[in-house]
Amino acid sequence: MHDLNGDNEWDVFELEAIFEKEVELLFEGLDDVDDEEKAEEVSRMREHVTEHIDSSGDGFIQLEEFLTYAKGKEFDHEDPWETVFSEDIGDKEFEEFEKQLAADELKDLQAQAIQEQAAREEKIRKYEEDSKINMDMLKEHSENLKKAIMEANKARELEKAKKLVAENEAKAAAANQAKPAA
Repeated sequence: MHDLNGDNEWDVFELEAIFEKEVELLFEGLDDVDDEEKAEEVSRMREHVTEHIDSSGDGFIQLEEFLTYAKGKEFDHEDPWETVFSEDIGDKEFEEFEKQLAADELKDLQAQAIQEQAAREEKIRKYEEDSKINMDMLKEHSENLKKAIMEANKARELEKAKKLVAENEAKAAAANQAKPAA
């Protein structure tokens, strides 16, 4: 009946679909209940049923597992789960609960802040490392470019010098030819 995909077993989603309707009825008439509380109750119910019925531990409830559980002693007793609001809680206990919840949330926020700070510091360290590598590469490239320019200038000066030598030799040869033989 609740096997929505027809695979002869209930998976997490099928169980939660069953319990969502139950939870709606359970919370009916209560003013200050939000969707998160309902979702937590659905999750608690699913975990409870899975823990008690899923004898194979595979996370699914097969028909055989359900029938075995239904024939057992546990199946026929009153309501197997108590809701969070089923207990009478006094103002003092509620106040203590809120303080503890606030302290736990603060610890979680502080832990998260520490993790985020560490992540930021790691990013900065990585950026600085990458920047240093880039600066080293830029410095090396600049030095190589400087050497190449110096070599090009030397080559140009050498070509000029060769040209001057060739011109001087040509002038000397022409002068020698122009002189009468003695």
